[in-house]
This record gives sequence, C-alpha cells and structure tokens, in this order.
Amino acid sequence: MAFSLSLGLTALWFLFMTWLSHQNGEDTSKTSRELAERLSFLQEDEETLNYRLRCAAHVVTYLILVLLLGITRALGGLPYWPLGAVLVWSWVDEATKPLVSGRHFSWRDVGLNWLGCGLGFAFLWLCR
Repeated sequence: MAFSLSLGLTALWFLFMTWLSHQNGEDTSKTSRELAERLSFLQEDEETLNYRLRCAAHVVTYLILVLLLGITRALGGLPYWPLGAVLVWSWVDEATKPLVSGRHFSWRDVGLNWLGCGLGFAFLWLCR
C-alpha cells in the first residue's frame, strides 16, 4: 500500500512539474511576476525576486522529484537506475522547451535542475 501511494505521488509530481515546465512563455512569465508581486515584502526589487523565484523553482521541483523517487525506490526494492534517469530527464525537459511558444533551451536551467537533483541525492544518501 505504501509503495503504491508513493509511486502514485511520484508520478503525479512528475506530471505536474512537467506540465508547469512546458507552459508557454507568456503564461509562465505572468505567473512568476504575479508571485513576485505577492512576495514583494521579502525584497524591494521585484525583478530580482522574480529571477530568484524562477531559479528556485528548478531546484525545488527536481529536489522533490528525486526525494519522491528515492522513497518509492526504497519502498519497492527497485533498482537505482531510475534516480540516474532523473538527470537525463532534467536535460530532456529543457531540450524540449523550444517546441513551446515563447520558451528556449537554457544550460543555466539544466544546471539548476541538476543542482536540485544533487541536493536530493545528498539527502537520500544521508538518510540511508
């Protein structure tokens, strides 16, 4: 039961983050600017806050994916290779952006995705 729940949550998170990642450029920009406006009490410069939120989104979404996948792997006694597949997906996710209106490939974003993966891997390693 725990494995099935974990697998379902992992799949839902993967679908959700991929859907978010492939929104058109205009919508994703509007959403992040609105969030920066709402959180403007954290920092006066909304542009800097917007930039930081967009960077954090990459790190956090991949960190959560690795953690969920690691939990699912442990509960199901699955092999480790799906964790490595997340690194590949984090590049593919960016590589498919040019297919979406107003989006582009960014090595910086791939690096942020990999940073999130690395933090997730480190946390899983520390918790083993």
